Amino acid sequence: MANRGTTLLTNLSSRSASGAVVSLDGQWKTIVDPYLTGYIGLLGAPTPRGWFRDFTPRDEGDRVEYDFDRSPELAVPGDWNTQRDDLFWYEGALWYRRKLTVDVPESGRTFVHFAAANHTARVFFDGEELALHEGGFGPFSVELTGRAGPGEHSLIVMVDNRREPDRVPAMRTDWFNFGGLHRSVSLVRVPEVFIRNAWLAMRADGSLAGEVHVDGGDDADPAGRPARIRIDELGVDAQVACGERFVLDPIDGIERWHPGRPRHYDVRFAIDGDELVDSIGFRTVEVVGTDVVVNGEPVFLKGISTHAEGPSGGRRASGEEDASILFDWIEDLGANFVRLGHYQHDEAMVAEADRRGLLVWAELPVYWGIDWTNEATLASALEQVDELIVRDRCRASVVLWSVANETLPSPERTAFLAALVGRVRELDPTRLVTAALFTLPGEGMETHIDDPLGELVDVIGVNQYYGWYYGDRDAIARKRWSSDFAKPIIFSELGAGAKAGLHGTETQIWTEEFQAAVYEQQIAMIAAQPDCAGLSPWILKDFRTPLRVLPDVQDGYNRKGLVSEEGERKLAFGVLADWYRSLD
Repeated sequence: MANRGTTLLTNLSSRSASGAVVSLDGQWKTIVDPYLTGYIGLLGAPTPRGWFRDFTPRDEGDRVEYDFDRSPELAVPGDWNTQRDDLFWYEGALWYRRKLTVDVPESGRTFVHFAAANHTARVFFDGEELALHEGGFGPFSVELTGRAGPGEHSLIVMVDNRREPDRVPAMRTDWFNFGGLHRSVSLVRVPEVFIRNAWLAMRADGSLAGEVHVDGGDDADPAGRPARIRIDELGVDAQVACGERFVLDPIDGIERWHPGRPRHYDVRFAIDGDELVDSIGFRTVEVVGTDVVVNGEPVFLKGISTHAEGPSGGRRASGEEDASILFDWIEDLGANFVRLGHYQHDEAMVAEADRRGLLVWAELPVYWGIDWTNEATLASALEQVDELIVRDRCRASVVLWSVANETLPSPERTAFLAALVGRVRELDPTRLVTAALFTLPGEGMETHIDDPLGELVDVIGVNQYYGWYYGDRDAIARKRWSSDFAKPIIFSELGAGAKAGLHGTETQIWTEEFQAAVYEQQIAMIAAQPDCAGLSPWILKDFRTPLRVLPDVQDGYNRKGLVSEEGERKLAFGVLADWYRSLD
């Protein structure tokens, strides 16, 4: 495994309520390091006098060729690209330093928690390297216990966002490679023996499945310790074994979390000396024929896709305020479903969907150009499966885990993704698995889906761009889709580009009228497609990408958004919103 010295801590909101989580967000000192000078010496090995030592000159003759104190600051959370013009296109290493004073408890343990760092992070504390984490979108924690005594300390993180061919994602993506500590950083204090993560979710038969995982103590493996699960409002009080999957019988009187009608219960997970309280909704989700069924009712997924970009400024989204504004737009659209593409989004996005009662498709960054035969690449992808699912499997809003987007069929690819699907089902047997398939136009009016990945997943996602990249727009409404698998189909991507404020005829490309006309034809096609369980058009808002360079139109943005990068609504927003309202 690539990651070392890290721990996957979750349920942090439970600890925030008790004051055990202290934010380290704010201004951090930074140094740009394109040659890794601060880490690698002239002979290629880590240097003992690297910048992670945070040296200051001992006397007037001492040569120290860096100075964090006199270096510029960057805000955390935040990408470095949009905070400084000179870093906009930067790909490489950048050092972050935060001085902190730690109040040392009489007992217990201390971690520093990173909600995400893109892509590779090396964590140093008082000059010593403690951990390495690879993967730009998932959370990780590094233990400081025994190191953080009274007084001031130096916490340094070297973040490197370079694209590499053996990474997940790989070299080419149709989104911007934002670098940095782009999500929150915090100190977390826990007891000596503590609940590392815990979850509870409803299975299709109405029973509740879950696990409680414990860390610490004298035992090498704390599995088997007794834990207590309480839902006081429902009269539930059960004892289970830590580290083992348990199942609780269906509960009389439970009110289901339902799209548009979210209901949550306080669930207490407790061991001797530690307790977490999480607000959890309970609902069932399953496939019946070609329907997605929630709480026994077929639900048509009226969705939209979104990237993790803020409502304005073309920056990486982070936190509750960004999530609230984006979900206001999604609700104005009349959606009951959102695809969080193409990677793990900020925890606040999933929490906002959970609170509002919107269904979620959550996704791994397995995208174009993955090295399917590289064992290290697979190991990285599996680690990112863990980070995605372990963080969010208490959230009732999440109904679909997606293992890939637009991957070309091959035996090596299918074997790689089969391993991911297996890991997803091992971690969470209560939800559905999907993938967005790369489909090309078929002959005539029918496209037949025979990608072998369709056999592995529960729901087939279809990315198609009739009327934009190919096909006659006037023929879209007559298109039909079939598959070998008799499973629900979600049109996970569709759409066309338009620059907000550019108007003309519906045959004039890049105009709002052109985009709206494509949506009208796509809606007619989907309405007549019997196997269609929903759609998540591409995309809520325009987003940054180096692939889109047309001057005065794209200017570095993918223009398929229903709103502009600054929130201006295009005509197609109204077309889709009107149709969604007509389905109520």
